[in-house]
Amino acid sequence: MAEKFKCLQCGLCCLGIGSIVKMDKQISRYGFIVKNDVVREIHQALITPEYRDIFENDHSVQEQHPSACYFVRRLPNSKYVCTIHPYRLLICDSYHCCTARINKDGKEVGKIKGRFSLVTKDGELTKIWHENIMASPKDPSHDVIATTLRKHGYSILFYDESDGSDNNL
Repeated sequence: MAEKFKCLQCGLCCLGIGSIVKMDKQISRYGFIVKNDVVREIHQALITPEYRDIFENDHSVQEQHPSACYFVRRLPNSKYVCTIHPYRLLICDSYHCCTARINKDGKEVGKIKGRFSLVTKDGELTKIWHENIMASPKDPSHDVIATTLRKHGYSILFYDESDGSDNNL
């Protein structure tokens, strides 16, 4: 089962990207030139109206995380938001923190990054992954992975490789 990637707005991607995604120049009160310092991609960006107040008045993310993106802010519900989301750079638009999420008993217990890199603190899941999924001589299909995990009480949601552009972070 594949769905579009859904950002959980945890902020982890934005908290360390400030050395790459930079505010190059402010051109108006809410208008900026934004650049990717690695590939020299440049965009004009506007702070979206619904985030202008928090953008102007809350710099706590940058104070607590000096390497955070200039445009990320934490909402009152503790989720993070990109204040220039409709104008974000390609690096931000195409980023997905994972290709699948693994759950057990209604809680996320692991992620798949890239094609088959498991990220988890769940020892049982790690053992299942290495002994039953990665031990195969060929790359396992999504169906094989899902079936194997289901046998052990886990569920997995694979994200389709397209975009997650409907999300705000």
